[in-house]
Amino acid sequence: MPLALRIVAPLLALLVGAAIGTVSTFAHASLVPWVLAAGLVIVAAYVLGVRLAFDERMPGIAAAVGVGAAVVLIAVAPVDAVVIHPDRRLDLVWLVAAPLVAAAALLWPIRRRPEAASESP
Repeated sequence: MPLALRIVAPLLALLVGAAIGTVSTFAHASLVPWVLAAGLVIVAAYVLGVRLAFDERMPGIAAAVGVGAAVVLIAVAPVDAVVIHPDRRLDLVWLVAAPLVAAAALLWPIRRRPEAASESP
């Protein structure tokens, strides 16, 4: 893998993961519990997709960190319009489940097929 792609791929995975974490955090309470479940599926699919797309682990780690960091930073941000309320159970479920799903997707074992052997002698 070229050096530029080794640098750009994790940065892009981090930014897209942060965007997915941000949008799904703001949307998770709109149609309870369907959007929350869909958000968790999207997080898992994104992190697994990044892991499958690259042979290296760093873009997958960056994707999971981006999602988890966005969710946690929005939860602890001192803003007037609070998104995560400690009194609502589904908000706490989202706060715990989204980073855990991202970590589980990152740690899920993926078996790669061995490279095809050359048929030439």
